[in-house]
Amino acid sequence: MLGHITHQGPLAHPELGGYPFRDTAQFGAAALMVISGYFVCQTIRRGGTGRWLWKKIARLLPSYVIAAVATYLVMRFAGAAFGGQSFGSGWFDTLFGPTTDGIVWKTTWYVPVGRDLLINLFMVQGWDPAFIWLDGSYWTLPVQLAVFTAAALLWAGTPWFRGTRQAGLLAWGLVVLPLFVRFVLIGADNPARWAYGAVFGLGLHRTHAFAAGIGIWLWARGRVSGRRLALLLAAVVCAQDLHVYPHGMALPTDPARLPSDLGFAAMLLLICAAAKGRDWSFLRPLAPAITWLAGISYCVYLLHQELGYVLARLLADAGVPGWVRLPIVLVAAVLAGWGLTTLVERPAHTWLTRPHRTTPAPEDLLPPAGNGPAPVSVGGPS
Repeated sequence: MLGHITHQGPLAHPELGGYPFRDTAQFGAAALMVISGYFVCQTIRRGGTGRWLWKKIARLLPSYVIAAVATYLVMRFAGAAFGGQSFGSGWFDTLFGPTTDGIVWKTTWYVPVGRDLLINLFMVQGWDPAFIWLDGSYWTLPVQLAVFTAAALLWAGTPWFRGTRQAGLLAWGLVVLPLFVRFVLIGADNPARWAYGAVFGLGLHRTHAFAAGIGIWLWARGRVSGRRLALLLAAVVCAQDLHVYPHGMALPTDPARLPSDLGFAAMLLLICAAAKGRDWSFLRPLAPAITWLAGISYCVYLLHQELGYVLARLLADAGVPGWVRLPIVLVAAVLAGWGLTTLVERPAHTWLTRPHRTTPAPEDLLPPAGNGPAPVSVGGPS
């Protein structure tokens, strides 16, 4: 959040500068995927694989749909207002049509149209460089859903992958093969649209993060040595650097490059410590707050970036200085995430994953032929 607000925001919209510091490190999403890969290994063996995948989908999609629609509407009307633009008459033109001047980039604030909403709802933004992301954070959703689906198919249909050696080979494959495809087969400078879609549509630029999660899980269970894990994590950090900075392999010309690499490496060590180390008892007094924030973190992630930029612009126009804007935007993101979690994510997940119950047939209520009462049927299998 700090990186998006203090660094990415002013890059996209220069008028949003003036914060007391600038967090240029970019490793938060990669760390999220490492943890996600770890918990795929931890949870996929529990119960039916299909139900496991459905629970993932039921938790991710409803909140995403609501967040995408809300972000679209705010971006549309705020972008038009910031550019002094208007829409045609009628509800369709107001909600989905172009501005009356037909300009979508009159300022740095993009004014989306109905096509952009559909592209984002179907999560195909990564398949064509011409497609617009309503929120820069949304790129993680299709990648995670693709990995969850692939994991479910591998676990259910290919028992060969369940062994320690096979899981280790899978982890290394997730690191090495995408690098080979992107930099050897396709070429880092390939301008073709299909090349862009192959890398970003399939999520090849982030599979190494899930590989780190697999490796940490194997190590935490005592299935691989610390030396083998260290080699894998070193390769993961190198892969992260190459994918994020594909055109700067000779020198770290981007000022955010070194902080991003070091921050990602440090985060991997912290995840290892959390996975296998001692309980962090010194954090026990903060456990309720950490648990609460963890419970709403997904929805905070969905709402904090683009909507935060709009809020920051309104505050800047009102003359609020950066050191005051920063905590306001942070608190607003947390409150918005809490609201989306409470009103959408949790009730939708509960409703979508509730076991199906049917009215028992009359014959199910009859006693069996033998002695003793028959148990009453209360529904079908979950």
